[in-house]
Amino acid sequence: MESTSSLDEVVVVGFGTQKRANVTGAVSTVSGEDLARRPVVNTAAALQGTTPGLSIQNNGGAPGDESTSIRIRGVGTLNNSNPLILVDGVEQSLSTVEPNNIASITVLKDAASSAIYGSRAANGVILVTTKRGEDGAVKITYNNFVGWQNPNFFPEPTDPVTWMRLENEAQANVGANPTYSETYIENVAAGTNPLQYPFADYEGGIFNPNAFQQRHSVSLSSGGESGRVFASINYSDTDGILQNFNNKQVTMRINSDMYATDKLTIKTNLMYRNRGFSGPGFTGQRITQALLHINRNIVMEYPDGTYDLVSGQWNARAMAQEGETSNVSDDVFGQLGFAYTINEALSLEGNVTLNTESTDGFVFQNSLAGMRNYLTGDLVNVGGWFATSVLTESQMNQRELSQRLYLNYDQTFDKHSIQGTVGYEEIYNRYKQISASRDNFYSNDLRDINAGDIQNQTTSGYSQEWRLRSFFGRANYSFDDKYMFQANVRYDGSSRFGEGKRWGIFPSFSAGWRISEEDFLSGGDLFSDLRLRGSWGQLGNQSIGLYRYLNTYNLGTGYQFNNNLVPGTAITSAGNPDITWETTTMSNIGLDMGFMDDRIEVIAEYFYKYTDDILIELPIPRTIGYNPPVQNAAAVSNRGWELAVNYHGSPASDNGFEYSVGVNFSDVVNRIEDLKGTGPFFPDKFTVWTEGESINSLRGLKSPGIYKSQADLDKYPATIFPTVTIGDVIYEDLNGDGVISQSLYPAGDQYIMGNEDPRYEFGVRFSASYKGFDFSMFWQGVLRQQHSLDGALMEGPNYTNFIPVTMAREAYHPERNPNGTWPMVRSGNSANLMEADFWLQNTSYLRLKNFQLGYTIPQNLVDNLRVYISGENMLTFTETELFDPETPRGRSQFFPHSKLFSGGINVRF
Repeated sequence: MESTSSLDEVVVVGFGTQKRANVTGAVSTVSGEDLARRPVVNTAAALQGTTPGLSIQNNGGAPGDESTSIRIRGVGTLNNSNPLILVDGVEQSLSTVEPNNIASITVLKDAASSAIYGSRAANGVILVTTKRGEDGAVKITYNNFVGWQNPNFFPEPTDPVTWMRLENEAQANVGANPTYSETYIENVAAGTNPLQYPFADYEGGIFNPNAFQQRHSVSLSSGGESGRVFASINYSDTDGILQNFNNKQVTMRINSDMYATDKLTIKTNLMYRNRGFSGPGFTGQRITQALLHINRNIVMEYPDGTYDLVSGQWNARAMAQEGETSNVSDDVFGQLGFAYTINEALSLEGNVTLNTESTDGFVFQNSLAGMRNYLTGDLVNVGGWFATSVLTESQMNQRELSQRLYLNYDQTFDKHSIQGTVGYEEIYNRYKQISASRDNFYSNDLRDINAGDIQNQTTSGYSQEWRLRSFFGRANYSFDDKYMFQANVRYDGSSRFGEGKRWGIFPSFSAGWRISEEDFLSGGDLFSDLRLRGSWGQLGNQSIGLYRYLNTYNLGTGYQFNNNLVPGTAITSAGNPDITWETTTMSNIGLDMGFMDDRIEVIAEYFYKYTDDILIELPIPRTIGYNPPVQNAAAVSNRGWELAVNYHGSPASDNGFEYSVGVNFSDVVNRIEDLKGTGPFFPDKFTVWTEGESINSLRGLKSPGIYKSQADLDKYPATIFPTVTIGDVIYEDLNGDGVISQSLYPAGDQYIMGNEDPRYEFGVRFSASYKGFDFSMFWQGVLRQQHSLDGALMEGPNYTNFIPVTMAREAYHPERNPNGTWPMVRSGNSANLMEADFWLQNTSYLRLKNFQLGYTIPQNLVDNLRVYISGENMLTFTETELFDPETPRGRSQFFPHSKLFSGGINVRF
């Protein structure tokens, strides 16, 4: 028994479409309708948790400048691991595509489905198809939502009195005088005379509670004998949850199909997008750095608008209020194509695309020199970035011209079905950036570059370009809808490599068996679909940077001649003309099962992905005098599985109760297989690259806890510093040499204490409807994930930094808190701040990414009228109290994540 609900679904694949029943690779789809229902402006964030094997980490960021990490089946290289994202066949950023304009998204996860994209497909491919006109009368759709954002899971500070007493305790523990007198503490607690006894509430001074967000979308769709057209206008306006940040975006799109003759269709895609980002003169990351890293015994802002400044420059409130940042971008996408039917078996398609991006950047940092203290009238010590006004203006232009032409063949002979595609693609990309800067402006109100001092003016700029020329082909064969075979090949030539190394060939093969169509199962009631799939193929990665096969010259190198410094040029990085592609070889086996007329669907995958010839800088003698060249010398593997289970309840008549549930799980194990006997390498102070371990391995010292007695000191006599005593962190002397050293075991005492790979990612969806009401919720999470704590959240009063409530509660003290699990606070103490498993955080989590409750109003004025309320990131369950579990590792200096409560309306005329 066969269901047409899913097996006959048309799936977008590389340079064509296929029935889902005939797909033999690992392919997942997400409908544009599902994306559009989420009240978000970032499409990448809306994809999180929707598809097994697709890992999306929202790293936060200012509105319009969000950082989203996208991975398909793990990290496959030591270099760029981003997947190829194609919007209507052209590479673009996923985050800038309007959800309301998307018809479907297809994720190509294995080599069989991705190989037709060759040298750009090693990290997977995401295909975004925008909407086109539909046959019939004119249909107009209006969707909107308005919402309010608030910080999500930002670390909670302890109360002011506890804060001040813990700072005093940190001073007392090293024999120093207390920072705060009892009079000061009592006045802060009472809130009397805050100008004389200040305690800065930086959170209240920089956060923007209930930050407003709105999105509006109007679209038109129509089709008739002469053609079809889809047009839309989208507008979004998002305030940041930090004050004075905002992003506005307007997108206009027209997609048309004009029937020139019965055989010839002219296709056009036109898109214009304007993005306007605004903010103060400092980034959100720098402002949160100030919040987390400076004293609070200052006045954030006096009644006359002046400030106290720590070290002449630090004040989070001043940084959020002063200066100006503006980035205005204009993006234009134009595509002209055709589809010509030669005969019933052959068709020819092609297009030419121009994709341009242009951004004007403007950053003005105010001078606060001459500012006087509100209480005393004395000049305030102003230094650092507030000492003088600085203006930096920049321009970025990127233009990509591409063209593609391909011939399709589709014919059925009795029980035999054959499809084929052969084609050609060429891409030319040019990027150019220039910037200019001046300082010491006559006034903060004069913000033109010619108003600044010419003494310290600077200019800079560069350009780069690359080209890709490709030939590709695909052949599909099926017999009796039971046995399927597919082969893909792409032949790529890339300008990123030197002569003789520019061309590579990338093949793949896959096969499928529709077991449910065999005679021994076709009459049964158990399976409505049972398919076994297998694939093998090779993919390439050309995303290695430009010109790395050439020597790099520094034009600003100075030389001494006759006791004079004269300009010169020198090689600073060696090129390697022999570098070639990073090559990924992938095997995949899949099993698709359908039960109860496909009301229950199970999709299972197992894959092994091996990437070799990874480019890495192997050590060379320092006496050579310049940085080493990159070499094809490393290998990385990823192995894992994916599982998706969907259940659709029985259809109900008379608008009765209907529901569906979907669950997906996936896991990937990453391993560095080969570094040519070199290493370990230390890309940063947390991470280590070494054979046999994950790319994201974390290194640090091993700690059993805190010294709480003389017995502990006797048991662990080796210390990081001689002053270490009771209340400090214990570090184990792993190599037994009597010294705690920061080298990797056995040379030192660091070991691989974990890794940051997300393990066992999952998503759970539920939706239901009844009598015009509809409800949906989506949960997403990770069952195993680690994060190494760093920066202010562990430093606290040792360096007059942020004191989280966790630290205040857990800090060890022999009398006040002898069972404390955090080290004793000591001003200036750095012994407890080493990278160690003591600070390793469990960041596994479960999060309600979205819930939505809607009602379709019965009426006769329009075709459909629905109102709804929705919430994003409203609930989170996790072990850590210190930061959002989706936060990237580091010093927690990031633009905070947000949660959103919104309401909206969907109207169709």
